[in-house]
Amino acid sequence: MTPPPLVFPSVEMYSLRDFGAMIADAGRFGAYAKAIAAAVRPGDTVAEIGCGPGVFSLLACRAGARRVFAIESDDSIQFARQLAAANGFEDRIEFFQSDSRKTELPERVNVIVSDIRGVLPLHDHAISSLEDARQRLLAPGGIMIPLRDTLKAAVIEADEYYSRLISPWQKSVPGVDLSPALSPILNQSYGSSFKKDQLLSQPQNWGLLDYTVGAPARVAAKLEFSAARDGTAHGLCLWFETQLLGDIGYSSGPGGAATIYGQIFLPWLDPVAVSEGQEIQVKLRADLVGQDYIWSWNTIILARDGAPPTHFQQSTFQGANFSPDSLRRQALDYAPLLSEAAQADLWMLGRMDGSASLQIIAQSAAERFPRLFSSWREAFRRAADLSREFSR
Repeated sequence: MTPPPLVFPSVEMYSLRDFGAMIADAGRFGAYAKAIAAAVRPGDTVAEIGCGPGVFSLLACRAGARRVFAIESDDSIQFARQLAAANGFEDRIEFFQSDSRKTELPERVNVIVSDIRGVLPLHDHAISSLEDARQRLLAPGGIMIPLRDTLKAAVIEADEYYSRLISPWQKSVPGVDLSPALSPILNQSYGSSFKKDQLLSQPQNWGLLDYTVGAPARVAAKLEFSAARDGTAHGLCLWFETQLLGDIGYSSGPGGAATIYGQIFLPWLDPVAVSEGQEIQVKLRADLVGQDYIWSWNTIILARDGAPPTHFQQSTFQGANFSPDSLRRQALDYAPLLSEAAQADLWMLGRMDGSASLQIIAQSAAERFPRLFSSWREAFRRAADLSREFSR
């Protein structure tokens, strides 16, 4: 029996355009739909981590799931509730607006499905969230979708993109030297979409994220590339290939079917002319620091005529906009003192004990911190932000 078509009611939200692009990406969405249909059996329980509008939850219901737990910290979960109702699944999907690592489910699930990557799976705390879900939420013998992601890297020729990065600091203001900005510009990572014929080397694997046994949050590799043709190399191109279930998967690489991710570009400090067979050595690593990944890519390009090799030592830490004062305030021996703005936040949070409305808190805050808030309405905006993030 053919299942009924899914219904998507017309509701306007800021993020729906992005979610629509994810659904329209046939390489990604088709693979996930196929994997969910193959993994979910009638009577199963399913958890969707980072559900957004909850479309994977709908597919799980269509596959016969008895119960689906849709978990999302963002307000887009409100639209997921509307989609569930529009498709007649509101009695089978339970919604949790929270971080999955702080979510307690009433039972363990047979299938966990997620796509909480950025351009790469090394994104924010995605890996730790999936590992927590595997350990706490998945039933013995349960299935993770995706099963694993393989990280790929290649040397790339990207003249047009590279020129767009550096030309504003070289030619835009005649008679003014803007070149000191080039080093921080070229010590950053960039998201882009490249063509397959721009690759100057064969791709290499530089990391395996196996979610069935626990993926590492830090990845490092020593890579040796050989130029596949003559050309001008501008840096590294990074992407991933995923195995969702069995032989079901897709690639986010140049020319791949999955279009929404694109690739990461790590530029070199200078373009380098290379000839076929020339050896390029790269030490590549990604370290999670706080909420962000710090990338480092140290490159040696061996010359074929006996000339000295070309060396680049690069890191997104070098490209970060840290002032000496900002670094000082993060030192181990620094004794912090709250600013007036932080004192106001702390004062308002202390009054969010269920006994006062936001209006009363805001009016009192405006009186107590007149240098920060010109009116109680201004204080209300800040109190509302604090309430949205911390209240229950």
